[in-house]
Amino acid sequence: MNTPHVAIEPHILYLGTPVVLVSTVNEDGTHNLAPISSVFWLGWRGVLGIATGSQTTRNLLRTGECVGV
Repeated sequence: MNTPHVAIEPHILYLGTPVVLVSTVNEDGTHNLAPISSVFWLGWRGVLGIATGSQTTRNLLRTGECVGV
């Protein structure tokens, strides 16, 4: 079975950053700031590697929002 070649945009693959900070909001309205070192970009999409049981993950699943720096 041949898989077709798919070009991605932008035409670069940028892998890795040392650390990003991800800010989310806890249920009580306080802020959560988490350092994330498992981060990469594929085209226009950023991917974060976050533990499934972390407070950051729970906040993201609940609100669907975060700010990354």
